[in-house]
Amino acid sequence: MFKNYKDIFNQRGTLYHQGMLKYPLARAAEFNNIIKLSDLQDNQIICDMPSGGCYISNFIQQNLKIISIETSNEFIKDSHNTVNNTIVVCEDISNIPLNSNSIDRIMSLAGLHHIEHKVDFYKEAYRLLKTKGIFCIADALKDSKVANFLNIFVDQYNSMGHQGNFLTENTKDELEFINFQVVHNASISYHWCFDSVASMVDYCQLLFGIDQANYNQILEGIETYLGYYLENDKCYMNWELHFLKSIKDN
Repeated sequence: MFKNYKDIFNQRGTLYHQGMLKYPLARAAEFNNIIKLSDLQDNQIICDMPSGGCYISNFIQQNLKIISIETSNEFIKDSHNTVNNTIVVCEDISNIPLNSNSIDRIMSLAGLHHIEHKVDFYKEAYRLLKTKGIFCIADALKDSKVANFLNIFVDQYNSMGHQGNFLTENTKDELEFINFQVVHNASISYHWCFDSVASMVDYCQLLFGIDQANYNQILEGIETYLGYYLENDKCYMNWELHFLKSIKDN
């Protein structure tokens, strides 16, 4: 089993990227939730880490500079530097080659459950942020429906397995111990949106590398662990992440 983020997405980042390109708006609510929480302003410098294929840049409306931090070359190979987005590939997101006190906002969306030493990453985020800078995290909470879907169903039907190290009730304490002021600490429920049930199943198969289950098994897994419904010719899959917003006070 591949245990760390870099190894995992060097192996299946291509499939994940295919899913994101094929259904670019499926997780729009998820991206918009963390963007809203981050209180982005024009002319800021923000970091997205780990960034995957720089997906969050497609949802940001403000005129600002994004630095996309990624450790998997496979994940980032189809992404390119642009006027507003600079890609930095490094070995470890706990050791990022950027100056201290240089970043206005840091966002980390749905990648931290593959990071073992989260506190080291939190410390690095604190180092990088300017005073009053904001650090926003969104990931599954331990023992939540999403966490169980990933660590039970996906683990069973992904040949690489899936054992995520999810956020816990101690995450807030870990951030405050580093001297962050945590001002938001709550789970948010929303939906991933598709044009059909078949698109939902296809997306999940690509995104989570489910290579040992057929269509009906994947649909049953979604029904059992998450749930979905059809409305106005759209398919809505239930999803939920835990969101924390922290401020660097000094």
